[in-house]
Amino acid sequence: MATNSTVEANFTGSHAVVIGSSMAGLLASRVLSDHFEKVTVIERDRPPETPQVRQGVPQGHHAHLLLMAGESVISQLFPGFFDELQAGGAISADASKDVCWFQFGVWKARFKSGFTFCFQSRTYLEWHLRRRLSAYSNVHFLEECDVTGLLSNRDRTHITGVQLKQRNRQQAVEELEADLVVDASGQGSKTSRWIEALGYQKPEETTVAIDFAYASRRYKCPQNFQEDWKSLSIYNKSPFGKRIGGIFPIEGSQWIVTMGGYFGDYPPNTEKEFLDFAHSLEMPHIYEQIKDAEPLTPIYTYKFPASIRRHYERLSSLPEGIVVVGDALCRFNPIYGQGMSVCALEAKTLDTCLREQRQHRDNRDITGLNRQYFQQVSPVIDIPWMMATSEDFRFPQTQGKRPLGTRFLQWYSAQLMELCSTNPTVLIRFLEVLNLLKKNTVLFHPYIVLQVLKWSLGFKDFNKASAERPRLEETEVKVAADISG
Repeated sequence: MATNSTVEANFTGSHAVVIGSSMAGLLASRVLSDHFEKVTVIERDRPPETPQVRQGVPQGHHAHLLLMAGESVISQLFPGFFDELQAGGAISADASKDVCWFQFGVWKARFKSGFTFCFQSRTYLEWHLRRRLSAYSNVHFLEECDVTGLLSNRDRTHITGVQLKQRNRQQAVEELEADLVVDASGQGSKTSRWIEALGYQKPEETTVAIDFAYASRRYKCPQNFQEDWKSLSIYNKSPFGKRIGGIFPIEGSQWIVTMGGYFGDYPPNTEKEFLDFAHSLEMPHIYEQIKDAEPLTPIYTYKFPASIRRHYERLSSLPEGIVVVGDALCRFNPIYGQGMSVCALEAKTLDTCLREQRQHRDNRDITGLNRQYFQQVSPVIDIPWMMATSEDFRFPQTQGKRPLGTRFLQWYSAQLMELCSTNPTVLIRFLEVLNLLKKNTVLFHPYIVLQVLKWSLGFKDFNKASAERPRLEETEVKVAADISG
């Protein structure tokens, strides 16, 4: 594979350091490779030589979704990437035709939407990203190292690198100089404490405590599987039902089956109870598929106590030369599948800011870059954060400040979800917003508002409690002509 022929000669800086080789770290590193002579990725683990779960990514055993906006960014950064994944076993799926989804007491309509994306395991996705990134001659990986602090200039106005210590060695702390440090270290990020130690304020945090836990297991896809779907999801109707479950196809003709529950109603890690949990969902379809399927792994569990957003954009002052991405910036409830795609959009935002920096600043001057980045990335996070937290606030046990208008949004989205069972136009618009392709304002187009009002007034044409899955339409459904794209 060729190395980075796209690297531009007129670099923004000499050296950039990325803390962590998570999805956020890998994508940020790819962006930085176009702007810095050298990029060093510091990782605590030694990544496996094959697609396996890394010790530092305990949630790697569970199902992960990459939304269409995330796929689009990755395809731009790594041309042909998803063709390679599909050639190796990733599953291409239509977002409506191939996905069977029960939510708010209804099955979403199924037809050929034209919106396609890939199913694969997170380990498979990350391994291939790292392999592609490793081909870039100016990107280097420093493995089995812990970053212990930040370096700064004498007046503490500019971050000049990191302190690090190699694991399994008795050597003293080393220093690694850099023009820019990108924190992609995840939920355990220490950047807020490090800048506080330099005399700056810590960023404000918004926390939405949800007490969510999930359990996952891999199964072999049955040889006689003849259903007309590729993925199946069941969401019990909140706030009364706290349980969810899903079947997600991955490479190797396997399924990842994930079950989740809120506020102590956790899925178990024993076989019989895992099946019983699946059977307890509002619809029995997941249980029917896995009760006789061949399990390939133990049942892995993971707890997610809260969604947390750190507001660096609100800081009145910040040292130059430090940027934060991924879970270190905002950690989302995983059931909505937003995290990896938001990481991709953050990388895209960083690239935009670096290009603007080059246009408006002297060569190799990154003054103001991080402030520009935090201001531009904040609205990128706003929509997925609002979508996720407003749904979590349906539970009275959820702890956090409920924004003004939350109840109205919950009512409106519930009507919208029900409409998705019969109205292809509404479903397509919902899929666009869900996949971060369009802003949620498209869901308030006059046509959709009118349909919601009619629906709420009782003009309904569906069997809400039906256990039957929706019939798959053979022809592609066109969006209503009176709503613009």
